[in-house]
Amino acid sequence: MTNLYERMSIPTQDISVIGDYDVVVCGAGPAGIGATVDAARSGARTLLIEYLAHVGGMATSANTMSWCDTPGGPVFDELVERLKRIGAAEINYMPERYHRPGRVRFHAETVKITALDMILESGAKILFCTVAESAWMNEGKVSGVFISNKAGRSAIKASVVIDATGDGDIAASAGAQFHKGDPEDGRLQHVNFRFSMEGINAKEFKQDGPPEEVLLEMIKVAQKEGKIRPPRGLFSPAAETFPYDLVNHRMNHGYWEIQGVDSTDPLAVSETLCDCHQAAMDMMRFYREQLPGYEKCRVGKLPTVLGVRESRRILGHYLLTRRDVLDARKFEDGVARASFWIDFHDSPPGHTLPYSLDYVKATRPAEGDWYEIPYRCLVPKEVSGILVAGRCISCDRDAQASLRVMPTCFFTGAAAGRAAAISVSQGILPHELDGQQVRQVLLG
Repeated sequence: MTNLYERMSIPTQDISVIGDYDVVVCGAGPAGIGATVDAARSGARTLLIEYLAHVGGMATSANTMSWCDTPGGPVFDELVERLKRIGAAEINYMPERYHRPGRVRFHAETVKITALDMILESGAKILFCTVAESAWMNEGKVSGVFISNKAGRSAIKASVVIDATGDGDIAASAGAQFHKGDPEDGRLQHVNFRFSMEGINAKEFKQDGPPEEVLLEMIKVAQKEGKIRPPRGLFSPAAETFPYDLVNHRMNHGYWEIQGVDSTDPLAVSETLCDCHQAAMDMMRFYREQLPGYEKCRVGKLPTVLGVRESRRILGHYLLTRRDVLDARKFEDGVARASFWIDFHDSPPGHTLPYSLDYVKATRPAEGDWYEIPYRCLVPKEVSGILVAGRCISCDRDAQASLRVMPTCFFTGAAAGRAAAISVSQGILPHELDGQQVRQVLLG
């Protein structure tokens, strides 16, 4: 086998520069959508680069299906209203658990198209099926990005680059410092694999299915015979009873949590996806052969990507902390609001689901209040010409467990887009911009 850590030199390569923009946004997830729409509407010539064939990121690729109860900013609010008007989103508000306005359940395929409409209406351009490889450094600053697609490798110039990759790929490639995982042992929050199983007659299974103890023995035998292969690193449901969830006393064929997966490691991601795909097929075969009501079941929609919660956290000019979240702290350069609780999906010695209502309330601002994310969290230290947005902004691990959720990513994306546009219009670099200018136009 080839040594994966072997180093080699490649010949000097002449590549084409295929574009020159005011703002280039890398990644079309929630942060990228927010950044692109706000930058373009603010007058910047904007390009969005996305390696998939659609926009939406985790919202449309990981089968997440809902947005959490926290402010999302102007682009998010408009998107939700557009979706509601066509029956593609609904608000679920539980006053004892959710902040207003509640959680938004959405139709993912419609999100792809509606968000795309907003991007194109803003005047921005999109480059799909293209990987933003790394930062193009020129005269000591980020001056664009190298990209790769079916046309080969090329470069795009930009006055400002916004890293909305989720993992901070572009900022890290430019030399930005970052933290990753728990400071003690490096562990990362679990990734999700969400999929659907179709063709199940739940009523028949409830009526004629085996009792729990018999079902568990059937699963034990199937695992021993290699007919059910739990994914490596499976945290929930427990591998020993997979696919049965002994905590909730039900079959779990839609939501698995995997531990120990670094989303910046392509081999780990690929192995996990392969394991989960095979496990889904194992389940289907076992169900069809063994369980009444499942004779005609089949694998439904598989996720395009793993549901990632945590990877790099780019070190910026301010590090948002757990204390800032709990104290609902406000900042003179605050450019985004958030109120979600500190939601870890972690392995021991960390915390994970289920969480009591008391814990939820104790780890978030009070109803009607919020904490703010300062502009400085979006500005990497020691690297100029680039902003970060989304779950990879500058924060400690506890704060990231709150601000990682998608509405907050929309909000920090919009802030980065507005800051980039203002910087371009004023002929300055993002780190030279006074964050209060962004605050004034976004938060008032």
